[in-house]
Amino acid sequence: MTYDAGYLGSNLNKRSQKAAEDFDAAVAQIRAKAAQAGALGGSRTYLQFIDAGLAILVREVNDAIQFAYNLTGEHDGEVVNQVAYCATQMAAKIMQIARERASNDGVAGGTAAVIINKMDTELFERKDALLDDFKHGMMGSQRLKKDPVVSIVSNQTNSPGAVQQIGVGNFSQSAFVQNHKPLVEAIDAALSSAEFKALPEPEQQGFRDVAEVVKEEADKTTPDPGKLKRWGKRLVELGTDLGLKVATGTIASLLAKMFTGAG
Repeated sequence: MTYDAGYLGSNLNKRSQKAAEDFDAAVAQIRAKAAQAGALGGSRTYLQFIDAGLAILVREVNDAIQFAYNLTGEHDGEVVNQVAYCATQMAAKIMQIARERASNDGVAGGTAAVIINKMDTELFERKDALLDDFKHGMMGSQRLKKDPVVSIVSNQTNSPGAVQQIGVGNFSQSAFVQNHKPLVEAIDAALSSAEFKALPEPEQQGFRDVAEVVKEEADKTTPDPGKLKRWGKRLVELGTDLGLKVATGTIASLLAKMFTGAG
């Protein structure tokens, strides 16, 4: 199965940053409660760092694994390498925050240091275990399988209807310049529509993931026409299948202008 390695890497990078932000927020809550209780700097505070860090790491690494498998259908080679880099970044960023917060509390040594070092070991061991499961096609005790929405994206890329909607002509840069902002606005409108919000979360995420690729390309001064057309077609097909017909009709019309120069 072919996939866009650049998109995979970009998406995984965002996920590693999200893990760090989520942990930072969790630590802020832990420290605030500890301060209220007069226990800031106590060992219990940093033991809670471990629990929060592990919970966020497991959640976000597994989510990254599921996303990568949904997109590629693979659990070896470069796909594993990219997910492994993402997971390592998550663990490293979480540990950086933990060490900085402990240092700010003036307890970088002693018992706190022992706990933080224990956290480092546990996070990286858990990260390695999650990746080992991924390499063997597993997530915990369950065999990896694609989310249902992904089969819609993967199996309909050769639909003749989408080709007719988006056009078979050459890409027009001038038409792109005129229509790329309305395209981004149309995608944003689809993502904020009542129909989209009524969808189950897995289907929302599937549509959102494809939409992000199209928006990223549409925001460029000089897009990759092949990528824009390929992923635009997927977005239209997926949106139609999910019942977002009005919104995706607008998106299809704007893409058609870019590839036919019409209207």
